[in-house]
Amino acid sequence: FFWEAKGQNPLFPRILGHEAGGIVESVGEGVTDLKAGDHVLPVFTGECKECRHCKSEESNLCELLRINTDRGVMLSDGKSRFSIKGKPIFHFVGTSTFSEYTVVHRGCVVK
Repeated sequence: FFWEAKGQNPLFPRILGHEAGGIVESVGEGVTDLKAGDHVLPVFTGECKECRHCKSEESNLCELLRINTDRGVMLSDGKSRFSIKGKPIFHFVGTSTFSEYTVVHRGCVVK
């Protein structure tokens, strides 16, 4: 059902894509373990490292960063980082990799 979006409310327009490799251009406030120039991989099954699932050895399905096709925005402020002519273009599964640049939650990138 996930890929058919049954029972979900997918947002459009959006930048698709969930597999990529890239180089960090800049980091947000509070990010201390990444810096500009780092080579990274975005991941759509991120880990916050704080929830019970991330702390468990039995699961990697983070409560905060689990796959969510309905979200379409950043968790920090509920806004998209993409726009065209002042209108939002929504994120896809926290990665939106079919783009020259993307913005991801710190938990959705590995070095």
